[in-house]
Amino acid sequence: MNDRSIQVRGERLLSGRARGTGRPGRRSRVALLATGLASVAALLTPNVTATAAPAEASGQTSGRSDRGPVLKAEQTARAQVDECFRAIGGPRPAPQGGACPSGFQPKINGSYVWSAARSGDYAYFGTLANVTCNASSTYNGDLTPHLVKNADVCEYGKGANAGALGPVYGDARTPQILRVNADTQKTEDITPAADPLIKRTVGLRGAAAHKDVVFLFGQLVAEGQTVGHGLSMFAFEGSTGRFLGSKAYTDLVSARGGVVASDGNLYLAGRAPGVNGGRVLRWTGDKANPFVFETVAQLENDPGYLTTFKDRLVASGWGTQLPGDNGAVSGGTAKIWMSPPIPEAGLTFDGAAAWRPVFSWDQYDPDPALSKGVAWGALSEWKGELYVGSYNQAGVGAVQTMWKTYGQPKGDVLRERDMISAARPTTVFRISEPGTEKQRTTLLYGEKTLPVYNPNTKRWTKKPNLLGQSPKFGPSGFNGNVGNAYSWTFTVFQDRLYMATFDSTGLITPGARFTAVNNGLSDLTRKKLESVVGPSMKATLGGGDVWRMDDPAKPAVAETLNGFGNRSQHGVRVFLPFEDKGFLYAGMASSWNLRATAKDRGGWELNRLTPGGERAPLDTTLPKDAQKAALNAGVGF
Repeated sequence: MNDRSIQVRGERLLSGRARGTGRPGRRSRVALLATGLASVAALLTPNVTATAAPAEASGQTSGRSDRGPVLKAEQTARAQVDECFRAIGGPRPAPQGGACPSGFQPKINGSYVWSAARSGDYAYFGTLANVTCNASSTYNGDLTPHLVKNADVCEYGKGANAGALGPVYGDARTPQILRVNADTQKTEDITPAADPLIKRTVGLRGAAAHKDVVFLFGQLVAEGQTVGHGLSMFAFEGSTGRFLGSKAYTDLVSARGGVVASDGNLYLAGRAPGVNGGRVLRWTGDKANPFVFETVAQLENDPGYLTTFKDRLVASGWGTQLPGDNGAVSGGTAKIWMSPPIPEAGLTFDGAAAWRPVFSWDQYDPDPALSKGVAWGALSEWKGELYVGSYNQAGVGAVQTMWKTYGQPKGDVLRERDMISAARPTTVFRISEPGTEKQRTTLLYGEKTLPVYNPNTKRWTKKPNLLGQSPKFGPSGFNGNVGNAYSWTFTVFQDRLYMATFDSTGLITPGARFTAVNNGLSDLTRKKLESVVGPSMKATLGGGDVWRMDDPAKPAVAETLNGFGNRSQHGVRVFLPFEDKGFLYAGMASSWNLRATAKDRGGWELNRLTPGGERAPLDTTLPKDAQKAALNAGVGF
């Protein structure tokens, strides 16, 4: 076992802690999302004002449910301090006995548990390092090294990997592959360190398992290259952890995960290079020859997530926004794609033309420009219906698409106004009988009216959503939290639906430079985001959220609103249920690489979640300054 960046924890129990009370009611909070915009502008750029579309309350009005969380979180492992930091470009000694030399501070490079798969009694996980640095360098080409004290450092051309991978990935580190015994919680690092492909892999974004073979899929780069070079694939024998080999692909650049469908075959979804959408693959290999796949569909969208629905496959699509060209969308508006019925022999490319979109974001959003920049997130079948959530990359997604369409306004105030108005927090739909003439789409969490930009008047006004529906249960973001930008992962466990979000509110401080550079904001605004807005947002809203549905007819219940007690953890990136053992794993994500503290520690965590007795409901009321969560270009990856 490699203990350089894993720590197996004891029986320390964590639970989502209730937020403070005494906050304004839901109707007042919704109004603040509009009327508070002027005060936000005044905070960031004094003596100026901005106008926003009038807000309209919808959905629930109470800040507290009558039901509470049931999950208890026990830490199985966490990213360890693996370097000591003193100055950008300086020496990086390894800690000795867990301690750094005098004049150095501990650094945790591991950011995400990015992928997960189960094989028998074992769980396999893949990781990612220094995600904030990689996001900034790939999306906007910013390669200026920077340090946020006690939060985050990005070194780029002066980073440890700059010589091997170029300055864009100077902060990358070799990802880890972890194997956990689900009965004993023993955690092993089985990363094939000598394999040449793992050294060129900057993160393991996807995983899948079938017939005692486990795959992990990585983002592959060549020296000096950026994202999009290729896909690396690593195979293991599931029952033993034995490494079976690796392979590089140039016709795919990303893959999220796989599902075993009704025909007993494993299917994967991957992104094609450039602007060529994506593909769905069927595994036709075996343990002796694992890297054999057949393409069964070519989609105009990049298929982000893949799941099963009865005897079909369903994929959530992304309109491709290439790094370095923010807002330029190819492949059309994001759609939910459904396969034809799967025959006993499995899907083949002969049936590729029968894949059909069953729902598109522009069937809901009335803004024709913004609707191109919003993607689909997690999705799951639950109790015979399809649940889907959205993803808007804040200052990287919809607002950038709008600016590409109409032009970017001058000055921080108008740009901040656009970022807030273009915010589309994660929105959840339920689709009944998808792909049939009886299909019904119900807005569960969203907005009755949405801000729409008028390029002639250069103002925002509210317009009804195109479904003509009020949300059944509540506002977007589940409780109106603008920082809940992404439905990151959904899973069904013990007949309940668990929905985890990427909550960007805790990323405003380490991501302030990314936000400023990406959106053309001043250095003064960057400093205020970093030192004023960020700490305020993290203290009240920081930490990833998990929501639970017990009954399709009732609203979701908040399981945690603060990363299971760690506000530096901005979400559950992957769930991995062990239904037969009575628990599920939650692979967490954090971008605070200089926060090796006892409280709100940075670096990824792996928690085991076990249901128990229901506890007191959490207060889901928002603070008065909640709208400032939109002033963040955090990318959920």
